[in-house]
Amino acid sequence: MNSSKQKLNLISLGCAKALVDSELLLGSLQNEDFTITKEPQEADTIVINTCGFLNIAREESIETILQASELKTTGNLKQLVVMGCLSERYPEELSKEIPEVDRFFGSNDHKQIISFLTGKDYAKEDPLFYRSLMTPSHYAYIKIAEGCDNGCSFCSIPIMRGLQKSRTIDSIIWEAEKLVENGVKELLII
Repeated sequence: MNSSKQKLNLISLGCAKALVDSELLLGSLQNEDFTITKEPQEADTIVINTCGFLNIAREESIETILQASELKTTGNLKQLVVMGCLSERYPEELSKEIPEVDRFFGSNDHKQIISFLTGKDYAKEDPLFYRSLMTPSHYAYIKIAEGCDNGCSFCSIPIMRGLQKSRTIDSIIWEAEKLVENGVKELLII
């Protein structure tokens, strides 16, 4: 598929960390000449960033995937890609139960998703430069860490997001400066 002609719709579900992941992916895909549409019915490709933390969020994610998969027969949709915590936690089950999805990716598979959609190696080491905000323009989230080292029996964050990994202070400051340069007035630390 020629990426310069693809219309892409990105649906982001779940927490603020998932939203930042979606913004990074969206910005990188815009840089790859995808045309972004807010209407799933117009899209050639839909990427759904799922949540798998709470039961209600899992249900919303699955319902959204099923609704989008219907567009393969009733709309323009050629590719359906699912990423995020739900597909990180249940990859085999989802592949078996929802075969309409072309590919499932985990929470931190941005490069693999871009490579899959563009058909070329994506080796950009710093996708933050391409971040495309999905929040109102006056505020943005900054992730300072990912994952969790605790193994609480009631929580699946380490399974879905991995062990805790903090960003460097320099990378956080660099991202904050880039966001401010682009008009962001309020930075929310997550």
